[in-house]
Amino acid sequence: MKTWDDVRMLAPYVLAGIVLAVVLAGMCDILSLEDKTARSLGVNVNLMRILISLVAVLLAAISAAVAGSISFLPHMGRILVGSEHKKLLPFSMLLGAFLFLLADTAGRTIAAPYEISASILMSVAGGPFFMILLRRSKKYAD
Repeated sequence: MKTWDDVRMLAPYVLAGIVLAVVLAGMCDILSLEDKTARSLGVNVNLMRILISLVAVLLAAISAAVAGSISFLPHMGRILVGSEHKKLLPFSMLLGAFLFLLADTAGRTIAAPYEISASILMSVAGGPFFMILLRRSKKYAD
């Protein structure tokens, strides 16, 4: 039920958020180290955490305003491609676009002529799939 007017309204915020996320991707990798190590590399840890959190909140708010909550995608991407943010960021964007398009198409065809929200289908189908990936992950295995 979204229109191109919604896309035009959110495009500047999305572009700004993506540019900032790409610029800060290397800092995310550094912040995954211990605080002492990051500080010894010359990083202001508190400032970077606040800045990265603001960018993450901006991107999450934009996606939630348009599409609803899709919270498991970055975690799913981390399990599939690892935690290097320069790979994780584009993979998560492509995975999110593909899965949301798939959920939207399924929502339009399952109960035609009615429509099931794509975010509902993402939650119903994606939640269990994420749990399966989580259980199969070596990092989270018992």
